[in-house]
Amino acid sequence: MLQGVSRYDAYIFDVQGTLMDFYTPVTRAVAHALGPDADPATVGDLVRAWRSDYYERILRLDQSVEKWYRVQDSYVDGLGDVCEQFGIDLPKDVRVETARAWQRLEAWPDVRPGLNELRSQAVVATLSNTDMATMIALFRDQQLEADAILTAELFGAFKPERFLYERTCRYLGVDPFRAAMVASHPYDLRAAREVGLNTVFVYRPLENGRVEDSVDDTEGEFDHRIEDLRDIP
Repeated sequence: MLQGVSRYDAYIFDVQGTLMDFYTPVTRAVAHALGPDADPATVGDLVRAWRSDYYERILRLDQSVEKWYRVQDSYVDGLGDVCEQFGIDLPKDVRVETARAWQRLEAWPDVRPGLNELRSQAVVATLSNTDMATMIALFRDQQLEADAILTAELFGAFKPERFLYERTCRYLGVDPFRAAMVASHPYDLRAAREVGLNTVFVYRPLENGRVEDSVDDTEGEFDHRIEDLRDIP
């Protein structure tokens, strides 16, 4: 990005995976829960299965602003189901404590300087499929700043519902064609593109703990591809 110049008026960021490393802290918590004899390969597989369960689980929830089932509670439910698949018996209190790792994610090294530089030139906001309390805690803990913190809880629905992207632009006071969705997940960017947003794909090779499990925009599907927020257009 040129110093003092941004291509768009607003940048809307996904958080888990895009801004935050979830795999490292969640793996650490799962390993602690399973004990010192836990096989590292099993721990990694369980974390990836837990993450996949989260995606599938939230899309089945019948959510609304008035009746919001906390995503944090969904993590607890999901861990129980995933442990059962792995033949592991974790008590409910251990599952609750282990699931708190999703509220203690760690920003990738480029995120804080990248966001700080970008905020001097454009509006910076989040649009995350999580609870407001979790997002506020993450930004405070990681000392990150944004002009607006928006999450699925405010909308009573999850991405990739079209209206979340449309309403986010409305809240920020920008036309979609003057804003960009920034994410490491193709489904998010495709949905944003449908309402006219520009798209920035962020390649995070270790999002799922292994390069072989990473997702990349090798075909140039999106408007921009970066590996560091300091290179955002």
